[in-house]
Amino acid sequence: MPIITIQMSEGKTIEQKRTVAAEITKTITDTFGVEPSAITILFHELPRDNIAKSGKLLSD
Repeated sequence: MPIITIQMSEGKTIEQKRTVAAEITKTITDTFGVEPSAITILFHELPRDNIAKSGKLLSD
């Protein structure tokens, strides 16, 4: 039972998350030969002021 965790900055639309979930599920089913019902995807949205890249907060 694959469990995929996606950590990302907040602000993605529900439609974007649906698309990502569908594409990842298809890739996992094609690659591992498991049923879609065996796949769980967790979206963890983080506030932009809790993420830094290249030494700067994304909120800056």
